[in-house]
Amino acid sequence: MPSTPPKSQSPKKRNALPGKRQSQLSRLLKFDQALLKQRSSACHLIGLDEVGRGSLISSVVGGAVCLPRQLTPSQKRLLHWLNDSKKLTPALRAELSEGIHSFCWTGIGEASLEEIQTLNIHYASLLSLYRALEQLCRQAGLSLEQQDLLVIMDGRATIPDLPADMQAAIVKGDGSSAAIAAASVIAKHHRDRDIQRLAEQYPGYGWEVNMGYPTPAHLAGIETLGVTSLHRKNFKKVHQQLALALNA
Repeated sequence: MPSTPPKSQSPKKRNALPGKRQSQLSRLLKFDQALLKQRSSACHLIGLDEVGRGSLISSVVGGAVCLPRQLTPSQKRLLHWLNDSKKLTPALRAELSEGIHSFCWTGIGEASLEEIQTLNIHYASLLSLYRALEQLCRQAGLSLEQQDLLVIMDGRATIPDLPADMQAAIVKGDGSSAAIAAASVIAKHHRDRDIQRLAEQYPGYGWEVNMGYPTPAHLAGIETLGVTSLHRKNFKKVHQQLALALNA
């Protein structure tokens, strides 16, 4: 884990820590520190979150982040906008994602469109989280069989293949935990970039803005242009349109 970010990634002048944002970051970090105090001093806290669960297209993406136990002042400045990724602008997510990857252990995992349609979105989402966790562990030289890991994730579900005492699900975790918030940021930034590239190949659905979620513009595009090969055909809104087309 790099100790400090490269000089080229130093924050802009506008990133001086304002009181409210410093308080927000402090709150997220304190939540994680409280969890770590309940474990051994060598414990690694890893946050997980997924993005794309409610989208009608393409894969679901999981993110995994392990923050340094002690952040330097420059690292705190890079993280001072950290929050639930849905509450951030694309520009802030991009800036945060770059900073997180520069000094944290990170992992990105995906479950494909085919896996979503085979497993269902619930289990595909958990699979994406597991793959993100595996990638982080490979990067960090950690083992999922170690006793000094605590894996926390947003939501109510935990990963079936991990021991129960090694993980915890936290409702609204992306607004409570720094590690989960960071995971949500890198996952959303990664998936949004992928969807924007797909939007160039499939114009008319508004994916470059809605990221495949069922907005009026997206639903109007499906009605006008039809269902693409990237649509999740087992999702109700897509299935309904397919049924209409068959009955037309």
